[in-house]
Amino acid sequence: MTTLPKTLMILGSGELGKELTIAAKRLGCKVIACDKYEDAPAMQVADISEVIEMNNSKVLKETIRKYKPDAVIPEIEALAVEALKEIEAEGINVIPTASTTAITMNRDKIRDLAAKELGIKTANYEYAFNIEELHQAANEIGFPLLIKPVMSSSGKGQSLVKSTKDLDKAWESAIKDARGNSNQVIIEEYIDFDLEITLLTIRQKNECTLFCP
Repeated sequence: MTTLPKTLMILGSGELGKELTIAAKRLGCKVIACDKYEDAPAMQVADISEVIEMNNSKVLKETIRKYKPDAVIPEIEALAVEALKEIEAEGINVIPTASTTAITMNRDKIRDLAAKELGIKTANYEYAFNIEELHQAANEIGFPLLIKPVMSSSGKGQSLVKSTKDLDKAWESAIKDARGNSNQVIIEEYIDFDLEITLLTIRQKNECTLFCP
């Protein structure tokens, strides 16, 4: 009995998407690469490419339904993550799950999950919805501090602020470069660290979770 190749749809076709596409094709998968611009890196090696507005929920759902892939893999933050829950309910596998994608793509959700629900030690942080709240939170946290949009990609809209006089400018940058129409920013304590460690983790469907050395 011949097993049909799996079809994967990658939402985001940057360099990471290209690496994923190459790996998937080596395993015999068919890959559909999607992004908002033509000839993105993953599109150059994928079987099919689609240029769509990634933030448009209706267009995103129509594109996924058009191909009915075995799995949808979000690769970028700038997409309509709310559409993925509806797609998942229709029986299409979203990796990671739609709810996990929504959490990890928004700084407030993932920070609250870590600090409040899981009790993991993080840098001190506050949220602000206007300039007045920003100044109040900054005084409570102390300088220097970091100001970021709660939703953005590729580090856009982030500022290191060393004094009160720079708060208004940092606010404007965060709001201007936020993904979507969010008017919320996160204010973080600045941590002067010596080392950053990235741990690649792989969750298997019916087996133990793998942590790569």
